[in-house]
Amino acid sequence: MTLPSYTTIALSVQGSVARITLNRPDRLNALNPQMLTELLDALPRLVSHSDLNVLFLQGRGRLFSAGVDLDTPFFMEHVDDDSVYSGTRLLNEQHRVIQALFDLPMLTFAALNGDACGGGGLGLAMACDMRLSVKSARFWMVPGMLDVVQDFGLSWMVQRQVGPSRALQMAALGQKIDAATALQWGLVNELVDDVAALDARVEELGEQLSAMGSDALRMLKLVLRNGETSPLREQLGLEAVANGLAFQSKEFKQKKAAYLARLNKGNKA
Repeated sequence: MTLPSYTTIALSVQGSVARITLNRPDRLNALNPQMLTELLDALPRLVSHSDLNVLFLQGRGRLFSAGVDLDTPFFMEHVDDDSVYSGTRLLNEQHRVIQALFDLPMLTFAALNGDACGGGGLGLAMACDMRLSVKSARFWMVPGMLDVVQDFGLSWMVQRQVGPSRALQMAALGQKIDAATALQWGLVNELVDDVAALDARVEELGEQLSAMGSDALRMLKLVLRNGETSPLREQLGLEAVANGLAFQSKEFKQKKAAYLARLNKGNKA
Protein backbone atom coordinates (compact mmCIF):
# COMPACT_ATOMS: atom_id res chain seq x y z
CA MET A 1 0.00 0.00 0.00
CA THR A 2 1.39 3.40 -1.01
CA LEU A 3 0.73 5.80 1.84
CA PRO A 4 0.65 9.57 1.55
CA SER A 5 2.43 11.84 3.97
CA TYR A 6 0.14 13.97 6.11
CA THR A 7 0.75 16.94 8.40
CA THR A 8 -1.84 16.63 11.17
CA ILE A 9 -2.08 12.82 11.26
CA ALA A 10 0.31 9.94 10.70
CA LEU A 11 -0.85 6.84 8.83
CA SER A 12 1.04 3.55 8.85
CA VAL A 13 0.28 -0.01 7.79
CA GLN A 14 2.22 -3.09 8.82
CA GLY A 15 0.82 -6.36 7.53
CA SER A 16 -2.88 -6.43 8.40
CA VAL A 17 -2.59 -3.71 11.06
CA ALA A 18 -3.19 -0.01 10.32
CA ARG A 19 -2.51 2.90 12.64
CA ILE A 20 -3.66 6.49 12.48
CA THR A 21 -2.10 8.88 14.97
CA LEU A 22 -3.59 12.31 15.63
CA ASN A 23 -0.51 14.51 15.31
CA ARG A 24 -1.21 18.00 16.63
CA PRO A 25 0.20 17.65 20.16
CA ASP A 26 0.84 21.40 20.39
CA ARG A 27 -2.95 21.90 20.00
CA LEU A 28 -3.84 18.84 22.09
CA ASN A 29 -4.80 16.98 18.90
CA ALA A 30 -7.84 19.20 18.42
CA LEU A 31 -9.69 18.67 15.17
CA ASN A 32 -9.21 21.46 12.65
CA PRO A 33 -10.11 21.72 8.94
CA GLN A 34 -6.80 20.25 7.79
CA MET A 35 -7.02 17.27 10.14
CA LEU A 36 -10.57 16.64 8.97
CA THR A 37 -9.46 16.72 5.34
CA GLU A 38 -6.58 14.35 6.03
CA LEU A 39 -8.71 11.89 8.00
CA LEU A 40 -11.31 11.89 5.23
CA ASP A 41 -8.53 11.10 2.76
CA ALA A 42 -6.92 8.37 4.89
CA LEU A 43 -9.99 6.40 6.00
CA PRO A 44 -11.31 5.56 2.50
CA ARG A 45 -7.83 4.34 1.56
CA LEU A 46 -8.11 1.70 4.27
CA VAL A 47 -11.52 0.55 3.01
CA SER A 48 -10.05 -0.39 -0.37
CA HIS A 49 -7.62 -2.90 1.16
CA SER A 50 -9.42 -6.11 2.05
CA ASP A 51 -6.46 -7.63 3.91
CA LEU A 52 -6.52 -5.17 6.81
CA ASN A 53 -7.85 -6.68 10.04
CA VAL A 54 -7.62 -3.80 12.49
CA LEU A 55 -7.13 -0.05 12.79
CA PHE A 56 -5.74 1.58 15.92
CA LEU A 57 -6.58 5.28 16.29
CA GLN A 58 -4.14 6.96 18.67
CA GLY A 59 -3.12 10.40 19.89
CA ARG A 60 0.35 11.91 20.20
CA GLY A 61 1.25 13.84 23.30
CA ARG A 62 -0.58 14.11 26.61
CA LEU A 63 -4.18 14.04 25.30
CA PHE A 64 -6.01 11.83 22.84
CA SER A 65 -7.96 14.87 21.63
CA ALA A 66 -9.31 18.07 23.14
CA GLY A 67 -12.23 18.20 20.71
CA VAL A 68 -12.46 20.77 17.93
CA ASP A 69 -9.94 23.56 17.60
CA LEU A 70 -11.49 26.62 19.24
CA ASP A 71 -9.74 29.04 16.86
CA THR A 72 -11.26 27.63 13.67
CA PRO A 73 -14.62 27.71 11.87
CA PHE A 74 -15.34 24.37 13.57
CA PHE A 75 -16.08 26.42 16.70
CA MET A 76 -17.84 29.10 14.65
CA GLU A 77 -14.78 31.38 14.80
CA HIS A 78 -13.77 33.45 11.74
CA VAL A 79 -17.02 32.53 9.98
CA ASP A 80 -18.17 35.22 7.55
CA ASP A 81 -21.30 33.40 6.38
CA ASP A 82 -24.28 35.05 8.11
CA SER A 83 -26.76 32.39 6.99
CA VAL A 84 -28.72 30.71 9.76
CA TYR A 85 -27.67 27.43 8.16
CA SER A 86 -23.91 28.07 8.29
CA GLY A 87 -23.44 26.07 11.50
CA THR A 88 -25.47 23.16 10.15
CA ARG A 89 -23.37 23.07 6.99
CA LEU A 90 -20.15 23.10 9.02
CA LEU A 91 -21.29 20.27 11.26
CA ASN A 92 -22.54 18.18 8.38
CA GLU A 93 -19.03 18.41 6.91
CA GLN A 94 -17.34 17.56 10.22
CA HIS A 95 -19.70 14.66 10.91
CA ARG A 96 -18.49 12.90 7.77
CA VAL A 97 -15.43 11.70 9.70
CA ILE A 98 -17.59 10.01 12.35
CA GLN A 99 -19.56 8.13 9.71
CA ALA A 100 -16.41 7.18 7.81
CA LEU A 101 -14.74 5.80 10.94
CA PHE A 102 -17.87 4.01 12.18
CA ASP A 103 -18.42 2.36 8.77
CA LEU A 104 -14.93 0.85 8.42
CA PRO A 105 -15.20 -2.90 7.76
CA MET A 106 -12.17 -3.90 9.86
CA LEU A 107 -12.09 -3.82 13.66
CA THR A 108 -11.27 -0.39 15.09
CA PHE A 109 -9.74 0.48 18.44
CA ALA A 110 -9.28 3.90 20.00
CA ALA A 111 -6.01 3.75 21.96
CA LEU A 112 -6.63 6.53 24.46
CA ASN A 113 -3.32 7.91 25.68
CA GLY A 114 -5.07 10.69 27.61
CA ASP A 115 -8.24 12.75 27.91
CA ALA A 116 -10.87 12.68 25.15
CA CYS A 117 -13.43 15.44 25.36
CA GLY A 118 -16.00 17.32 23.35
CA GLY A 119 -17.55 16.13 20.14
CA GLY A 120 -14.35 16.06 18.11
CA GLY A 121 -12.35 14.13 20.71
CA LEU A 122 -14.75 11.79 22.44
CA GLY A 123 -16.69 11.42 19.19
CA LEU A 124 -13.69 9.96 17.36
CA ALA A 125 -13.09 7.55 20.24
CA MET A 126 -16.71 6.42 20.41
CA ALA A 127 -16.91 5.90 16.63
CA CYS A 128 -14.40 3.06 17.07
CA ASP A 129 -15.57 -0.45 17.91
CA MET A 130 -13.58 -0.64 21.15
CA ARG A 131 -11.59 1.65 23.42
CA LEU A 132 -8.38 1.00 25.35
CA SER A 133 -7.45 3.67 27.88
CA VAL A 134 -4.69 4.65 30.26
CA LYS A 135 -5.89 4.87 33.85
CA SER A 136 -5.27 8.62 34.04
CA ALA A 137 -7.58 9.54 31.14
CA ARG A 138 -10.88 11.39 31.57
CA PHE A 139 -13.87 11.78 29.29
CA TRP A 140 -16.47 14.54 29.13
CA MET A 141 -18.88 16.53 26.99
CA VAL A 142 -19.33 20.30 26.90
CA PRO A 143 -22.83 21.27 25.62
CA GLY A 144 -24.17 22.13 29.07
CA MET A 145 -21.61 24.87 29.57
CA LEU A 146 -22.14 26.34 26.10
CA ASP A 147 -25.92 26.02 25.68
CA VAL A 148 -25.59 23.82 22.61
CA VAL A 149 -26.66 20.30 21.68
CA GLN A 150 -24.15 17.45 21.71
CA ASP A 151 -22.83 16.64 18.26
CA PHE A 152 -20.39 14.28 16.52
CA GLY A 153 -22.77 11.38 17.05
CA LEU A 154 -22.27 11.22 20.83
CA SER A 155 -26.01 11.54 21.47
CA TRP A 156 -26.35 8.25 19.56
CA MET A 157 -23.16 6.38 20.45
CA VAL A 158 -22.72 7.11 24.15
CA GLN A 159 -26.20 6.07 25.24
CA ARG A 160 -25.75 2.75 23.44
CA GLN A 161 -22.76 2.09 25.70
CA VAL A 162 -23.80 3.59 29.05
CA GLY A 163 -27.58 4.04 28.77
CA PRO A 164 -29.66 7.17 28.15
CA SER A 165 -29.62 8.45 31.74
CA ARG A 166 -25.84 8.44 32.08
CA ALA A 167 -25.44 9.87 28.57
CA LEU A 168 -27.69 12.77 29.54
CA GLN A 169 -25.74 13.15 32.77
CA MET A 170 -22.51 13.54 30.82
CA ALA A 171 -24.01 15.91 28.26
CA ALA A 172 -26.05 18.17 30.55
CA LEU A 173 -23.75 18.30 33.57
CA GLY A 174 -20.41 18.15 31.76
CA GLN A 175 -19.16 15.70 34.36
CA LYS A 176 -15.60 14.51 33.80
CA ILE A 177 -15.69 10.72 33.89
CA ASP A 178 -12.48 9.12 35.12
CA ALA A 179 -11.16 5.99 33.48
CA ALA A 180 -12.22 3.65 36.29
CA THR A 181 -15.80 4.92 36.08
CA ALA A 182 -15.68 4.76 32.28
CA LEU A 183 -14.72 1.09 32.52
CA GLN A 184 -17.51 0.40 35.02
CA TRP A 185 -20.06 2.13 32.81
CA GLY A 186 -18.87 0.42 29.63
CA LEU A 187 -17.58 3.59 28.00
CA VAL A 188 -14.17 1.93 27.59
CA ASN A 189 -13.34 -1.76 27.25
CA GLU A 190 -10.00 -2.04 28.99
CA LEU A 191 -7.59 -0.02 31.17
CA VAL A 192 -3.81 -0.08 31.22
CA ASP A 193 -1.40 1.63 33.58
CA ASP A 194 0.30 4.11 31.29
CA VAL A 195 1.22 4.97 27.70
CA ALA A 196 4.00 2.38 27.59
CA ALA A 197 1.53 -0.31 28.63
CA LEU A 198 -0.95 1.02 26.07
CA ASP A 199 1.63 0.71 23.29
CA ALA A 200 2.43 -2.83 24.41
CA ARG A 201 -1.24 -3.78 24.48
CA VAL A 202 -1.77 -2.37 20.98
CA GLU A 203 1.14 -4.48 19.74
CA GLU A 204 -0.28 -7.57 21.45
CA LEU A 205 -3.75 -7.08 20.01
CA GLY A 206 -2.31 -6.36 16.59
CA GLU A 207 -0.48 -9.69 16.62
CA GLN A 208 -3.55 -11.57 17.86
CA LEU A 209 -5.88 -10.09 15.26
CA SER A 210 -3.34 -10.48 12.46
CA ALA A 211 -3.61 -14.24 12.95
CA MET A 212 -7.30 -14.18 12.00
CA GLY A 213 -8.65 -14.41 8.48
CA SER A 214 -9.61 -10.97 7.20
CA ASP A 215 -12.88 -12.09 5.59
CA ALA A 216 -14.11 -13.95 8.66
CA LEU A 217 -13.17 -11.11 11.00
CA ARG A 218 -14.96 -8.52 8.90
CA MET A 219 -18.01 -10.77 8.59
CA LEU A 220 -18.02 -11.25 12.37
CA LYS A 221 -18.14 -7.47 12.85
CA LEU A 222 -20.90 -7.14 10.25
CA VAL A 223 -23.04 -9.87 11.85
CA LEU A 224 -22.63 -8.47 15.37
CA ARG A 225 -23.46 -4.94 14.20
CA ASN A 226 -26.59 -6.28 12.53
CA GLY A 227 -27.55 -8.09 15.73
CA GLU A 228 -28.03 -4.76 17.53
CA THR A 229 -31.32 -4.22 15.75
CA SER A 230 -32.36 -7.44 13.98
CA PRO A 231 -35.05 -9.88 15.15
CA LEU A 232 -33.71 -13.20 16.42
CA ARG A 233 -35.09 -15.19 13.46
CA GLU A 234 -33.30 -12.95 10.97
CA GLN A 235 -30.09 -12.96 12.99
CA LEU A 236 -30.03 -16.77 13.15
CA GLY A 237 -30.43 -16.87 9.39
CA LEU A 238 -27.62 -14.34 8.90
CA GLU A 239 -25.34 -16.36 11.19
CA ALA A 240 -26.07 -19.49 9.16
CA VAL A 241 -25.28 -17.77 5.86
CA ALA A 242 -22.11 -16.16 7.23
CA ASN A 243 -20.78 -19.36 8.75
CA GLY A 244 -21.83 -21.34 5.69
CA LEU A 245 -19.40 -19.17 3.75
CA ALA A 246 -16.72 -19.30 6.46
CA PHE A 247 -16.85 -23.12 6.52
CA GLN A 248 -15.73 -23.17 2.88
CA SER A 249 -12.70 -20.95 3.42
CA LYS A 250 -9.09 -22.07 3.33
CA GLU A 251 -8.48 -20.27 6.63
CA PHE A 252 -11.21 -22.19 8.46
CA LYS A 253 -9.97 -25.54 7.17
CA GLN A 254 -6.43 -24.77 8.31
CA LYS A 255 -7.56 -23.52 11.72
CA LYS A 256 -9.89 -26.50 12.13
CA ALA A 257 -7.11 -29.00 11.36
CA ALA A 258 -4.77 -27.30 13.84
CA TYR A 259 -7.48 -27.18 16.51
CA LEU A 260 -8.33 -30.87 16.12
CA ALA A 261 -4.64 -31.76 16.23
CA ARG A 262 -4.22 -29.92 19.54
CA LEU A 263 -7.39 -31.53 20.89
CA ASN A 264 -6.23 -35.03 19.94
CA LYS A 265 -2.81 -34.39 21.43
CA GLY A 266 -4.40 -33.29 24.70
CA ASN A 267 -6.66 -36.35 24.83
CA LYS A 268 -3.69 -38.66 24.31
CA ALA A 269 -1.79 -36.97 27.12
